Amino acid sequence: MNYMDERILSLKNKLNQDAASNNGITTLAQTIIADHGNSPFEKNSALRLGDELITLEMRVILDGKMEVSVPKAFNLMPPEQAKFKYPSEHRPEVIYTSENGTVNITFNCTETLLAVEELPEFVEQMADVLRSVQPIRNWMGTQVIVNGFDLSIGMIRFIAAGVDTNLYNEILLFIHEGQVMMGTFNCMESDMGVWLPVAENTVQSLHSAPSPLYPAFEKGADSQ
Repeated sequence: MNYMDERILSLKNKLNQDAASNNGITTLAQTIIADHGNSPFEKNSALRLGDELITLEMRVILDGKMEVSVPKAFNLMPPEQAKFKYPSEHRPEVIYTSENGTVNITFNCTETLLAVEELPEFVEQMADVLRSVQPIRNWMGTQVIVNGFDLSIGMIRFIAAGVDTNLYNEILLFIHEGQVMMGTFNCMESDMGVWLPVAENTVQSLHSAPSPLYPAFEKGADSQ
């Protein structure tokens, strides 16, 4: 087994748990509207979804390492709910969820070390792992992009069978200070047309937090 294989296996359980634990395409033609400043991801921004305007809020996550823009109405999942929805001890550190719990955005640090130039190969190998462990209904492919904050992000998209309905899953793999971080976005397949712009906003807004940074960052679902 080579070094890359070992790193792939170290993330297999996390990917399997995050992608399978959710209950239950269009392009981003909508507009990010900022209240002030030149950045499209100011603290008080909004995402226009047709006639509806969703307020966004920048959150500090993963022990102050990263920042990301999420819908203001999304809350951290309570610990007891997180333990029920993600029964494995490998549950994500940060779980944002919609009011009805059908849309989830999660983030997790891993112990895997990786160079940025290795990310494309890593993403493809992780995709192979997912295809072997998930009940895939529709494989939507992989992609490595560089967002507006110059962060390279590997993306894996697929639709998998859930308990009652098919689920859209988006796995995000990115690197901070040589360490692989993982994010997920999931929702019901029937809601994809509504929520994909929020997934795109998540990808485009992810960036390293300024250092030093000492606000009350999000501790995650298991923190006291």
